[in-house]
Formats: sequence, structure tokens, C-alpha cells
Amino acid sequence: MVAESRARVAEGRLLPYAAAEPAWNMAVDRALVYNATTPTLRLYGWATAAVSLGRFQPGRADLEGLLASGLAVVKRMTGGGAIVHWHELTYSVTLPEDHPLVSCPTRESYAALHAPIREALASIGVDTSTREGASPATDPVLCFHRVTTLDLVAGGRKLVGSAQRRTHGRVLQHGSIVLSVNPLQPGTAAIDDILGRPVPPEELAEAMTRAFDGPLGGLEVGELTDVERAAAEKAAPECRIS
Repeated sequence: MVAESRARVAEGRLLPYAAAEPAWNMAVDRALVYNATTPTLRLYGWATAAVSLGRFQPGRADLEGLLASGLAVVKRMTGGGAIVHWHELTYSVTLPEDHPLVSCPTRESYAALHAPIREALASIGVDTSTREGASPATDPVLCFHRVTTLDLVAGGRKLVGSAQRRTHGRVLQHGSIVLSVNPLQPGTAAIDDILGRPVPPEELAEAMTRAFDGPLGGLEVGELTDVERAAAEKAAPECRIS
């Protein structure tokens, strides 16, 4: 437990790494932003490969190739393009109403939450930077084919794709960190390519936990509350598209 090595009482909660079904992954993030009472870092994987669509994703016509692949399709409560979730570590940070970052501009809070991710990646040997320059005039369907000034890139290619949602005075930011290149989402950076070795999600999850411990006020391992679990169970069917 990270907090045991610190004198202060932990203010944040860690939901440690676990792989789950696609709809459950999205439902838990939704349940947390509406119900979590403490800053929460959740680290998770995908039990099966899936496509998640952004909140404002247009019609399915542009996604025919992905849908024909037979992957599960789920809906995120955040915006952005479609993401093919495969061999990755997904993170989510939920901040309740009284957290200082909630009152910050979106861009500032986005950068503040990316800082520990950069620290975690650097600790395992992966250097990242933010994208310089303007966003493209037209957005590709796939999120990882879009690179904005808020994204983290390695070698000029997008490695971390995140999205943020503010609702009811709370903040949810979640995102994908690519561990291995996905054949359905080519052209992205991947940690195993950069380091020349496979990196298990548990290794990166440990680095993420260390990096977020300070920014979230100390992390203590926890689990979903009864209220959060019930909310996730209710939301799961709504998150499942196919």
C-alpha cells in the first residue's frame, strides 16, 4: 500500500489494476464520476479487445471496418474519436467537487493529470512530450490518428490518448496508454517498440501508482463502494452497443 510509507493520512483511493469486460469498464468510470467522494485513480485492462466510441461520435458508417471485425463496441461518456482497446493500460482519475483541479480550466487540469503519467513513463525508460503545433482541420475517426497539443507523444507518434468530462461539478479524465501496436490501429507509438521488450500492464500500473500518489494526496488501496457498484451495474447495459 503506497500510503503506508507516508506519515500523512491518505486522501486518495487506488482501484488497482484489473482487466474487465468492455461495458463494465465504461460503466465503472461513469459510476465513479457521479458517486466517488474521494480522488480516485483506477487502472484497468480489457478482458476482450473492443472499440469505444466517443460521446459525440457520429454515425457508424465510418466505422464499418472496425465493426466488421467482430469486436465489442461500447460508448464512453467522454468525447473524442473511436479507440481500439487491445494491449494497453487504461487509467481513469475521478475528482470530487472539492478538489482544487475541478476549478481549474480544462487545459490546465488536463496537463496537471498528464504530468504524473509522463513521470511514470519516464521511470520505465519512455520519454514523452506534448504535441507542438495546431490540430488538424479535420478529425480522423480513430482517436489515435488525431494528435492535439494536449496529447503525449513519443517519437512524434501518439502514445497516450486522454479525454476529460466535467459534470455535476466533478471531473473524470481517462485515457489509454499503448503497450503493443494494435493491427487495427496502426501508426501509433507503443511502449514495447520503444523499449524493445514487452512491458506487462502490471509493471506500468505500479509506476503509475507511484507517480500519482503525491498529486492525489496519498493513495490507499480500496474498492468500489456499494453505491458505486450498483450504479455501474445499472449503467453497463447503456454502455454496451454491440
